[in-house]
Amino acid sequence: MKKILFLLMLIPFITLAQHHISGTFTPKEQFSKVFLYQVTPNYPSYISYASIKSDGTTSIPLESNLETGMYRLVFGAPQDEYYFDFIYNGNEDITFEYTATEGVTFLTSEENVLLQNYNANADEAKHLLSATFEPSVSKETFSNVFKAIDGIQNEYETKSEGMLANHFIKTGRLPIPQKQISLEEYLALEKANFFKHIDFNDNALQHSNYLVNASKIYVFRFADKEQPQQYINNIEDVIKEIGDNPVVQKSILEALWYDFSDNENMKVANYISDNYLEKLATVAGDKKLLSEIKIYKNTGVGAKAPNFNIGNSKSLYDLKDANNYLVIFWSSTCSHCLKELPEVKKFLSNLENKNLQIVAFGLEENENPWKDTIKLYPDFIHVYGAGKWNNATSNAYNVTETPTYYVLDTDKNIIAKPDSLEELEAALKGLPTTK
Repeated sequence: MKKILFLLMLIPFITLAQHHISGTFTPKEQFSKVFLYQVTPNYPSYISYASIKSDGTTSIPLESNLETGMYRLVFGAPQDEYYFDFIYNGNEDITFEYTATEGVTFLTSEENVLLQNYNANADEAKHLLSATFEPSVSKETFSNVFKAIDGIQNEYETKSEGMLANHFIKTGRLPIPQKQISLEEYLALEKANFFKHIDFNDNALQHSNYLVNASKIYVFRFADKEQPQQYINNIEDVIKEIGDNPVVQKSILEALWYDFSDNENMKVANYISDNYLEKLATVAGDKKLLSEIKIYKNTGVGAKAPNFNIGNSKSLYDLKDANNYLVIFWSSTCSHCLKELPEVKKFLSNLENKNLQIVAFGLEENENPWKDTIKLYPDFIHVYGAGKWNNATSNAYNVTETPTYYVLDTDKNIIAKPDSLEELEAALKGLPTTK
């Protein structure tokens, strides 16, 4: 009986040991649910979710069995835009305010408030740097700015000793020049010292977005976008810093590959995949990533467009009469297509001396109303794509929405992938004229 009473007395204390992250979202009508994830070196791991009340408030328990580290709240789509990360040290509740205009502000939580204040002060001090390199700046002012930056860094490293936040704060230390130097000289100094305080083996950093973000900054900041080889050299520097850790290598190189493929930098994207990422994805069994790499290689700007049958025993590659080709993936049941295609037709009628041929690939479930709709576009080459989203050609072109546009040169190489009608018009206007 005494043992039972003792256990009953412990229940309130066990309950109190559970912490929460609570906060308010504004505008309150924009968000309905919030999802809690643990950040890992691979992909975020789902924990739980909660509803956001009509007044914009929410609260999610942080169970006592949760590991300490970095966590993520996702509250909208796309997930990579509507989220914020926070530190959980296992010892405190966390409260916040989120607004669509200002983002997240932590109100309570020693870890998160300290890191938040550090970032704000460090950013403010770093904003002074651009003006510090003006020719009119005195040696004394130059020295004082860097002393202020170093002072902030020292203050917050001391305040955060023994805390998870310290792992992130100490990575922000900037190199301090011993004399007044130019901006170009400082950028060289910064690059040489960029990874000096970043430990790729630090477990706290690995279980966060930090190493990915830092690697992106290094690759893009210290390269001329007109010289792809500089990106490649910087990527090699990052790989050397990572060392022999395939999980961290994959997370960083995957993020970089997405950036370069999204920016249609095929040379660098393919360098990453050919030399590292395909092998890492194969070992990890990441079939989705392998599929995306294959599709990008087939349909990225610079690749030769996948061939397909256009009817009458002819294929796309058999077309020889034009200098350029516009392939449109559309559907007669797509409202956006039915709105845009007349605009495309109108624009093309005013496009002079371009020697352009249009191939309209209809993604359809049946031939009606496709047969009637194509009569409005007699100058187009029309292809009927049975199966709509399950069509092999649309899958080869990675068509996920209609309309989708591809602009090809005379050899059927992809030279543009416009995302909108405005981008399409700009791409077609930029084509070489014919005499």
